[in-house]
Amino acid sequence: MAHDTFPADTVSADIAHGVVAIVVTPNRLPLLATCVAAILGQQPRPERLGGVDSGSRDGTPEGLATQAEEWGDALVVGRQANCGSAGAYPPAFETALGFGARWIWSPDDDGIPQPGALAELLVQAKHHGLSMVGPLGLAAEDRSTLAFPMQGTRDPDSLMARAVDGLAPGTIALFNGTLIGRAVFERIGNVKREMFIWGDEYEFTLRARRAGLKVGTAGKAPHIHPGMSRTGHKGLGGRLGTVETMRADRAPHFFRNMGYIHATYEKAGVIPRMIAKYTAHYLVNRDFRGLRVFLDSYLSGLRDEYPEELNRPPVRLPLPERPRAASSSSSEVA
Repeated sequence: MAHDTFPADTVSADIAHGVVAIVVTPNRLPLLATCVAAILGQQPRPERLGGVDSGSRDGTPEGLATQAEEWGDALVVGRQANCGSAGAYPPAFETALGFGARWIWSPDDDGIPQPGALAELLVQAKHHGLSMVGPLGLAAEDRSTLAFPMQGTRDPDSLMARAVDGLAPGTIALFNGTLIGRAVFERIGNVKREMFIWGDEYEFTLRARRAGLKVGTAGKAPHIHPGMSRTGHKGLGGRLGTVETMRADRAPHFFRNMGYIHATYEKAGVIPRMIAKYTAHYLVNRDFRGLRVFLDSYLSGLRDEYPEELNRPPVRLPLPERPRAASSSSSEVA
């Protein structure tokens, strides 16, 4: 399937008025550089770029600061201790809103928005009256495949077969190249920072849908992103659905967040099914430690009980100096 981008020469530069791009990143300098270059290549491009570094040790803060030569005072760099994507997005969004952003664009540090993507997102948002619009996320490993499952498929042709005027309505994958209207934050608030990772974007999507906000995916705004790496298998031969497998350090966040989401947004029957599925999985595999982590974390999420350290504001870290040739003013976002 050909995913043509929007012809930039037919789009007025005024369409990007009030657009602020934000990128949050932890130790991904090479990927970040590619992402920022793709943002710079947009026509028209955002009025401002905000970067939040989450405790990187690979030169990321310095790499962001070098962008001052291109962006000048339109560049905003912040640095904080690593508190996951859920802890990095809120200060980034708050700063963009503080600058008066009408739209906030979140390309993600390992994503590559293709030429014309921003213009197409803006056009589709206006045409369909959307509060949030996402790009067509294609897997970097295989661009004929969606980076994330959407409406039960990884096939972009199947997804866009349901499109209306270039838009697949009602489906979106936050925060991977998503364009989010200011009114979204005014209506439903910010990202739930204590989620840390794995689930914050899904919870935000569910909150937006509950509020009746319109969302969609623009088929002609391709965005290249690594394919979803989480894996799973059928529990008890498929009788209990799919069991996610993950790194041990990610499991508490995943299960706690799923507990909160299930208690807040899902039907009551989901909760006992989840408990039965994972209890059976860990018992069959004689993984009693895994079972304990699952039960403790999931039940905490059902009660919306998160560790105190995840509720604290992020710790600010010092910023590197900007190159002397660039403007000396820099704002913190954290």
